[in-house]
Amino acid sequence: MTDTVGAPVVRADALAKVTGAARYAADATEPDAAYAALVTSAVARGRLTRLDTGAAEAVPGVRLVLTHRSPEAALLAGGFLTSGEPFQSSVNPLGSDGIHYAGQIIALVVADSAEAAEEAAHRVEADYDTLPARATLDEAMDGARAQERLAIDVGDTAAALRAAPVVVDAEYTTPAMHHNPIELYATTAVWRDDGLTVHVPSQWVRGTRAALAALFALPVERVRILSPYVGGGFGAKATVLWHTALVVVAARLLGRPVKLLVPRERMFTVGSFRPQTRHRVRLGADRDGRLLGYEHHAWGQNSRADTLALPGAELTSRFYAHPCISARDHVVPTDVNTPGFMRAPAEFPAVFALESAMDELAEALGVDPLALRLRNEPGRDPVTGLPFSSRSMVACYRRGAELFGWSGRDPRPGSMRDGEGRLVGWGCAASGYPVLRAPSRARVRLTADGRATVLAAAHDLGTGAYTVLAQIAARELGLSAEEVTVRLGDSDLPTGPMAGGSMTTASAGSAVKVAARAAGDRLKAMAEARGRTVAWTWAHLPGGSLEADGQWAPPELDAAAARQGLGADFGGFVAAGAVGDTHVMFSHGAQFVEVLVDPGTRRIRLGRMVGVFACGRIINPRTAYGQLAGGMIWGAGHALLEETSVDRALARFTNTDLGGYHIACNADIGEVTVETVDEHDEVVNPLGAKGVGELGIVGTAAAVANAVHHATGIRVRKTPILMDDILPPGPW
Repeated sequence: MTDTVGAPVVRADALAKVTGAARYAADATEPDAAYAALVTSAVARGRLTRLDTGAAEAVPGVRLVLTHRSPEAALLAGGFLTSGEPFQSSVNPLGSDGIHYAGQIIALVVADSAEAAEEAAHRVEADYDTLPARATLDEAMDGARAQERLAIDVGDTAAALRAAPVVVDAEYTTPAMHHNPIELYATTAVWRDDGLTVHVPSQWVRGTRAALAALFALPVERVRILSPYVGGGFGAKATVLWHTALVVVAARLLGRPVKLLVPRERMFTVGSFRPQTRHRVRLGADRDGRLLGYEHHAWGQNSRADTLALPGAELTSRFYAHPCISARDHVVPTDVNTPGFMRAPAEFPAVFALESAMDELAEALGVDPLALRLRNEPGRDPVTGLPFSSRSMVACYRRGAELFGWSGRDPRPGSMRDGEGRLVGWGCAASGYPVLRAPSRARVRLTADGRATVLAAAHDLGTGAYTVLAQIAARELGLSAEEVTVRLGDSDLPTGPMAGGSMTTASAGSAVKVAARAAGDRLKAMAEARGRTVAWTWAHLPGGSLEADGQWAPPELDAAAARQGLGADFGGFVAAGAVGDTHVMFSHGAQFVEVLVDPGTRRIRLGRMVGVFACGRIINPRTAYGQLAGGMIWGAGHALLEETSVDRALARFTNTDLGGYHIACNADIGEVTVETVDEHDEVVNPLGAKGVGELGIVGTAAAVANAVHHATGIRVRKTPILMDDILPPGPW
């Protein structure tokens, strides 16, 4: 058996991407396609009193203008993800004359050319009856009634904090953020032979198929969603966006394909985003640094239409040996489009708060921040008392400290300088992410040329799924990874999971393992029956091929949920979480950061970052490195750059392009070192693989913030950390 698992195999899709052979949704070409453009609301809340499309319809080449007056669009209804349906929001933007947020779609214009559609879209005129709107969390919390969505209570936390000789009590905030993948939102819809084909960048082709089938009263087998390549998603493309449904309506009405490419500016409002959060953390400890009580109350921004609960305290409550825990997560309605999943959605904000507070506690105690964490490492899950399936945090801490040179840290803030006279700060933080797994199917086809093909309705967002799934099948079949072809991103293929929650390898990979083993067993049985070798039998397969199906479901799911998740026509979301009946399952990591601060300008630069992670079995160290290093870079961007600004008077996002919305580039990032700890976990799935994709982002921002404090002596409790935040006290 060839052990391709664990080998640093080069990405199977690398050549296609660098040569332009990879075809994305916007590359779809259909004969006689028309082109669509969006018209969006200029106000944040109220209703349309006039919508004049006459000038738009007069533009040569315009074929259709959809508005709330178009019954084919207005009567569509879809449910939000938490209701069991895959839509990004329950609000059909053309469902009425109501305006729920700035940038809401109010019309879709379709013309023979993209230029005509854009010109016509600019000619649509609208008047509004407006209402007061609040698009920020702090405004909405002033008099708003927050909804509690999570409560964790262990012991008497209030009494523990009252008795603790050392207590940290602080508030931390994170802003709204947007995903901004390189690939824009795009949809091409084609009705043909009473069936529907849609090209759309999707993290969930099966969910999208089910949603559109239900929306247009079609059997699911007559709907096909194609998304073989996705140019980044990060959660932005995990659910069905309403512009896709409207393009499908337009294509049906016109009887011709319709194509829409959403410009960057409008991606900020027609899709989801990371909501603003606020956290109050209280940590109590004895003089020796033993934690006595942990209170974490969090508030997250929501829309008025839907409730997206992102319970970050489910993770942070399990970071340390807290004897007493009081955790509450709340949602607060605001006048924005419904927020959604953005890589490490609940975990990044919650961990930023806890890990910043841990650094403050270490300072108050006069102990090393790493020593404080090691002193409070839990032996079992502090919430349930269950054992961890595996937990290699101590190994991550120690190896990370060794790689970083943590022992050379002078604990005094502002005490370290580099050769150019810049202030040097060193910070650390823990990282973690739940192990999520979904029911999955796969098919493996062997062909007489000695090759294998893997088929699954899973996805590769650029993270390496094409490569990793080939490696898993190759190992079972005794092939090299190059002898396995993988087909993904097609809803006609066997049921795959949503590409979210870092669960593709654990879920689809487990099904591929089962299917490949079944194909190999069938081949061996045929060889034995013929009295021939396996190699001869493979080269002389009847009909030239042999197929085997495999399926896998997390054992924590009951049989009914597993069957539902594996069903061909099911479009809801079924997955097993991190807390099972017998074990608690998380990936872990330790992150160390060096920042360099100019003492005059207060400009912050990243010197270097070190991350050591325990993610179960690493199927491909090359792709794992890319995900973990990329997550750390993005986390550093969260800490120092990234924020969606809001004009409070107009209740709308203002920096809706990549000129105003700052993300990290090469010049912003110094040296990045990533290692993984060899971790054997026989509980999580047949592969022993845990999630990798989102783990790297989780602790980075806190490590950066802690390093900034060490460099300057100024504690910043929000992201992004700007030059203004670390100006020295006194006259400037």
